[in-house]
Amino acid sequence: MVEQLTLNQRVEGSIPSSSTLLEGLVFFALGLTVGFINNIAGGASVLSLPIMILLGLPPTVANGTNRFGMLIGVFSSVFSLRRYGYLRMDIAKTLLPPTLIGALLGTLFVVTIDDSSFQGLLAIVMVGVAIMSSLGTDPFGKPPETPPAKPGIKAFCGFTAVGFYGSFFQVGVGFIQIFALRKYSGLDLKYVNAIKNFITIWLLLISSIGLFFAGKIIFSLAFCMALGGLLGGYLGSKFQHKHDQVWIRRFIQAASILLAVKLIYDLVINHSS
Repeated sequence: MVEQLTLNQRVEGSIPSSSTLLEGLVFFALGLTVGFINNIAGGASVLSLPIMILLGLPPTVANGTNRFGMLIGVFSSVFSLRRYGYLRMDIAKTLLPPTLIGALLGTLFVVTIDDSSFQGLLAIVMVGVAIMSSLGTDPFGKPPETPPAKPGIKAFCGFTAVGFYGSFFQVGVGFIQIFALRKYSGLDLKYVNAIKNFITIWLLLISSIGLFFAGKIIFSLAFCMALGGLLGGYLGSKFQHKHDQVWIRRFIQAASILLAVKLIYDLVINHSS
């Protein structure tokens, strides 16, 4: 659907002026789906990135366009969740500094990803997250009964690493954020998701700025995605408000397992070819 262009043409932003209404609707629908899924659990980039590449965008350009397109949807989600009273700004503010440090470092390397190594590592991480979210007890110890007033050195380093991962890899970071935030705060998933989405805004903003200066964003497509994401984030927050943690946990488990299977499948296919 998207006219096949060379990487240099895409980097220069020379998307065809004859972009069709159907193309815009496809990216709007993609943004809506991504916004909804990311609000509930995260990991929607495993759906959006392959579709964008299939439509003709080079991988690095799809990566940048996808992140910018997600930004508005996540902002919409945070606004709605804060209105429902789920956003604990006291915790979000204390975790923002280490996240920003990691995000800045990760952005420096965001265009140097080795696809095979990345997919293999991410598949392992997703299997681990799916298993941990299914366990009745936490093998790393119980979360605190009340959130700490401020992060200690371990938490500071941990969220710096999460920030780095989110800016560098991005795909699947929502699962890692959920696990880290639950371990740190002991809050239920509705509050954890709100904090996760607030932090994700900054991860996407910083990495999108870096990718913008690297010429990896096509704004016409990102804008269509952003409009869809605006609606998807709103619908996702309403779904989360109406359903209890069990439904959210099941969604996280299913999404993480599907993501791991998809990544392993891609590795096998690429290796055999």
